[in-house]
Amino acid sequence: MKFDDKDFLIAIADGRATSEEMEHYRELCKQDPRIETYVALLRATRQRIRIAAQRQIERQSNLDITPIPRHTVSASGIVRLPVRWLSAAVAAVAAIVFFILAPWQQRAVDFRTESLENFQAIVGGKLTVAKATNDFATLAEFFRSQGISYRLVDVPFKATLVGGVVSEHNGTKLAHFVYRRGDTLIYMYQAPEELFERGILAVPASVEPYVHTGKWYAENVSAGSWMFWRVQSVYCSVVANVPKDILATYFVEGAS
Repeated sequence: MKFDDKDFLIAIADGRATSEEMEHYRELCKQDPRIETYVALLRATRQRIRIAAQRQIERQSNLDITPIPRHTVSASGIVRLPVRWLSAAVAAVAAIVFFILAPWQQRAVDFRTESLENFQAIVGGKLTVAKATNDFATLAEFFRSQGISYRLVDVPFKATLVGGVVSEHNGTKLAHFVYRRGDTLIYMYQAPEELFERGILAVPASVEPYVHTGKWYAENVSAGSWMFWRVQSVYCSVVANVPKDILATYFVEGAS
């Protein structure tokens, strides 16, 4: 089932959501607790709109002003407001929903920026490996035990695996690898394509073409380099404290 955001949240706020919609809503709230607050705000706002519309109808009736368009009562006893009030209510709710949806739909974390920040945290000792091992299979098993369910890519490096750490984005556990080659520290961040499709993570616009072609992208950054590529449904981000031309030589030729 595809959920339309405006109709879906309005149904939740009005208490007329299906069991499937409620289940979807509960999952969203686990990912972002703010959504529950947004729905409460939507519910309160829609109630205020109904009250304001009804009061205006009553006021016009009491003052015996120009006749207002007839409103009717349905078989269920629900008052059908005049068309102009319905239009105003719908417009107001649409505007509210737009602002409610914006916070969690438009705040994708930049994959490059987060990778660079994580690298600096590792270099500065603020972030340390949770599992120390030089064996990829052992580290992959650790990642699985921590709830990482997507495919992990064993990239052939001319470097030694040091270990890894687990993070979480909107309920999805993510894998981070640390390698070393002499004095060079190499950090790799692997994330599933699903998070990019959902707008939780994003690559810079200049890198988008490389997502679709599968080609490798590299650029020099402050005190090092950043490299990106996609392997099937996995996005890989690598940061190292050496220029990109040197970092490229650390990959085994022909590795994908």
